[in-house]
Amino acid sequence: MQQSARGRRRSPADQIVEQLRAADRFPTGDARRAAAQRRAARLAAADPAVLDHPSLAHVRSRLRQWARFAPYLLSDPDEARIASASRAVVGEQLSLLRSLEDEPTTALAGSDVALRDLDSHEPATRRAADVLAHRATDHRAPRVASVLATLAACHLADDQERGIDDWRTRFAIVQGTTPATLAHLRSATGAARGLAQQWMQLRSTIVGGEYCDRRVGLEASPASLAEHAIQASVALGAAVPRLAKGAQLAAARIRPGADNQVVIEADGRISATVAHRPTPRGSLMVAHEVGHALHALESRSPEPPGALVGETVACWASLVTGTSLAVAGGDGSQALALALGDTLVEELFVSGAVSSFEDAVYLLVHNGSGVTVAALDEAWLAVHRELLGSVVEVPAHVGSGWARLPSLATDPGHALSYVWATVLALAIDARHAGDADGVIARAIVAGGVDADEFTALLGFEGDEWVEAGFGALALQLTRLGQVVGAGVSSRRTC
Repeated sequence: MQQSARGRRRSPADQIVEQLRAADRFPTGDARRAAAQRRAARLAAADPAVLDHPSLAHVRSRLRQWARFAPYLLSDPDEARIASASRAVVGEQLSLLRSLEDEPTTALAGSDVALRDLDSHEPATRRAADVLAHRATDHRAPRVASVLATLAACHLADDQERGIDDWRTRFAIVQGTTPATLAHLRSATGAARGLAQQWMQLRSTIVGGEYCDRRVGLEASPASLAEHAIQASVALGAAVPRLAKGAQLAAARIRPGADNQVVIEADGRISATVAHRPTPRGSLMVAHEVGHALHALESRSPEPPGALVGETVACWASLVTGTSLAVAGGDGSQALALALGDTLVEELFVSGAVSSFEDAVYLLVHNGSGVTVAALDEAWLAVHRELLGSVVEVPAHVGSGWARLPSLATDPGHALSYVWATVLALAIDARHAGDADGVIARAIVAGGVDADEFTALLGFEGDEWVEAGFGALALQLTRLGQVVGAGVSSRRTC
């Protein structure tokens, strides 16, 4: 009885700490660890205010995610059964996906190397590159289709047992938003695809209107990685003066590497690499990674940001850098304007098309239809043809493009991150240019907050940022188109 009384006197925060400590006694995957974490989740869900307790500061973001998922938790025996079965399925399927890299005909490297030639200024080279790249994805397609079908079926079965009726619910919970907000964003993206078609029509008159011309830009003087990083730091420092020193430090951390990534090492150092190309598009990618590095350096949160928040800061950095250089009127501004417009359309609308393709995969599985290579090719072509309309013909031979995106299996729903990030970045730039009130700086310093909390920090009410972002996109593409058109007309006159 005395022990029971002591237990009742423990605060909810103390109880959560006790469960987290209990979880830490067992390795990842152990049923006892998971059971303790579920108890912590239920405690957090029962009293959300407890998450403000100082003793939980280092795990606050994680506990918020767990609390949001608490309504869908099952009994411990059912959870153990599901976890055991799903781990086996997911592990086996991801192993099959990785095994594709062991075979020369199916390794992603073959497709990636070919796609680099899409920015060649020789039309014949671009056509050949697209055919070669998709020949590689054709070889990958049967195994990838099987993996996607199996994982989607596992996901949907788990959702059904928990009473989840929207397969994106998990992604929304992890990111700190709602399925309704994600649906709003997807709907708005579909409604605005005319902006993408207008941009593709403009660029087709300048660099070519074939599908294989989608990445080629105007010629510009090459620049080094260091030069591109400095350009980004200057632009970001001008956009948010309070973070100028941080931007300089972030730019100094960028190094060449095989992948574009920013990693926080165990000792807290920032390690940033870019697979650099000395082109205008390359400069935007460098700015993107500088944005990630700046976010990591300035963040006061003990936990990293989720994809929606992290990619928003990076896309905002790319937008700010590209806009400052494109409208400056100097050498290469037209090439940069075209590259920025292409990047906005690709990250927003093409990522939106990939997201729609994901919906098609889950619908095929839900309806019991065969998830065959032919069905997936058809779905891939359908979403891209819907996006581009009659402006650009999407050839049948690129139907297996989905097979070069392992993230469809490893990170379901992630494609929508770039849609969210691009739209919100545009809204931020339009509303807080110059950041006189320090709104952007405070949001970046906040670090790993929930996605909806991040938009609130930026001064947006509810989902109003969606409409604000698309409004800013229309103005941005018009301005970039004028810069590109003026530059091309000038060269033709000369």
